[in-house]
Amino acid sequence: MARAQKRSPTLAMKRTAAQDKDRAQYGAKREAILRAAGPVLQREGINGATMGAIAKEAGVDRATIYYYFEDKQEIFRTAIHDGLIEMVAALEDVAASGHSAQIRLRDSIRAVMRAYERHYPQLYIFFQDGATSSIIDNHLNAEILASGARYEALVEAAVRDGVESGVFVTPLPPKMFAKVVVGMLNWTSRWFVPGGAMGADDIADGMAETVLRGIMARPTRKR
Repeated sequence: MARAQKRSPTLAMKRTAAQDKDRAQYGAKREAILRAAGPVLQREGINGATMGAIAKEAGVDRATIYYYFEDKQEIFRTAIHDGLIEMVAALEDVAASGHSAQIRLRDSIRAVMRAYERHYPQLYIFFQDGATSSIIDNHLNAEILASGARYEALVEAAVRDGVESGVFVTPLPPKMFAKVVVGMLNWTSRWFVPGGAMGADDIADGMAETVLRGIMARPTRKR
């Protein structure tokens, strides 16, 4: 009986083996590659970014990257996915904190800006190019839309609680006001760059202060 021919391990098989062998080390190097992809994307754009450039930024050789990702599209899609998961999880934590409506609204704004800063510029790709980006496939587009809806709903919940408790006063319905806040945050894709004079927390706190000064109920003066 002929002996079965031994299969050479594919890159996918090697990737799985490396992950199973040392998950902590595998995860750390994977994270380093994802972080390195951001500056390359910022400098070169989607079309100009290459696996070689990402490898150089991450301090690894080009072949090593293929143990972790199939191509640059997978790197950028993974970064966007991870950013969305992190952002929505942070917003869920804020919603479950039990803090007052004004603190929750302020913390929600900060959570979003922190995610945008940490996952810059990948999380801004959708706002700049939309679903037409070569990075955004149908699955990721659906995930982005679902995450956006949840993000907006959590902001709306804080606004609604503030209105119902009499802490906030606004002529707009809570759902519409939440869209104003979300739109303000999403528009930062046109101008925010980490490492400038103001960081994510500075900008978030300034936005929150502006919003809250506009909708906080004014205490009545005693005569």
